[in-house]
Amino acid sequence: MSALLDWIVAYLCRWLPRAAPTGLVPIGYPDEGAPVLVTANFSLTVARVRRALRGRSVWLLVANSSGINVWCAAAGGLLTHHRVIDAVKTSGLAERVGHRRLILPALSAPGVEVEPIREATGFRARFGPVSARDLPAYLDGGERKTEAMRRFDFGLAHRADMLLPMNLPVYALVALVLGVFWPQHLLGFTVLFWSAVAVLYAFVDVIPGRTGWGQALFSAMLVAGAWAGADALVRGNPLAHRGWLVATFVIFLAAGLDLAGTVSPRRSDSEVWIDRLGLGGFGGLFAERDLGTITLDEDRCRGCRSCFEICPVGVFGELGPDRKTTFRDRDACFSCHACVTQCPEEALSLATPPRAAHRRAVRSSG
Repeated sequence: MSALLDWIVAYLCRWLPRAAPTGLVPIGYPDEGAPVLVTANFSLTVARVRRALRGRSVWLLVANSSGINVWCAAAGGLLTHHRVIDAVKTSGLAERVGHRRLILPALSAPGVEVEPIREATGFRARFGPVSARDLPAYLDGGERKTEAMRRFDFGLAHRADMLLPMNLPVYALVALVLGVFWPQHLLGFTVLFWSAVAVLYAFVDVIPGRTGWGQALFSAMLVAGAWAGADALVRGNPLAHRGWLVATFVIFLAAGLDLAGTVSPRRSDSEVWIDRLGLGGFGGLFAERDLGTITLDEDRCRGCRSCFEICPVGVFGELGPDRKTTFRDRDACFSCHACVTQCPEEALSLATPPRAAHRRAVRSSG
């Protein structure tokens, strides 16, 4: 019962760090030849990896990510090769296995470099599939990734998984205030809030707008316009529910606060605005990084395709006639930094926009 409660809390409160114990965890009955998979110590992540590997015999090495999920921790500098090295050394892994191979989560690529791990521990690390649910097929396939295993799926299943936990804190806070001071509006707010979230999450691919906030604003205008039109026909006054019309805009914009970064392969609107406002870092989850355009130095590129293997959204294509990396969809890049971190030749970079570069230079000189 306690395990179920812990999972529910971790699932509903994934905005907040919730740490699982670090160290080496045996799943099934692993021997010295069993694979070693690495993950972060966010409790929900550990639970999902263990569930995906149920019935198998493997070692799970849980590295310290300050209780934050793999992708956010790696991008924010909280899951690095240093922490993987610490996990290897403190767990006594070298005494438990006869091989020297680690399988890293693919989404740790923005912060975890493989060469320092080899130099410090003797373990050769490679990146596995993006999703934990693909681990069994990956292991059965000789640790080879299919195209689907390399890419993050922002489809309906992912959106449904994110809908409740990403929006519950906002809903709970407003509902608490309404319940205390204006209980007569609580039911209406509840219906309107979750309807707005459901519409945005279900139809994010078709709602017009380049940003999540733009899509939320468009949706609010559509709903408010239809509501005002109905009131004009029925009541003779399009502003009969003026308070709820205002609430519609507020609720849709709140629900779309990080719509782009949460349920679509686009840059986070919140992160972009934090960068534009010059706030730099705001804790580990919002550590400053370039949000520019991905560029390739062809003179440095050796065609190793590490960028193709690690990009979660398919920015890179096949090698060109000159055996250089090509871009399949440059616009899909949302600056996760994985390819830049993993390129052994330092051929890739994120070109910082001039305004951002000037702002950072000013801050540095100060």
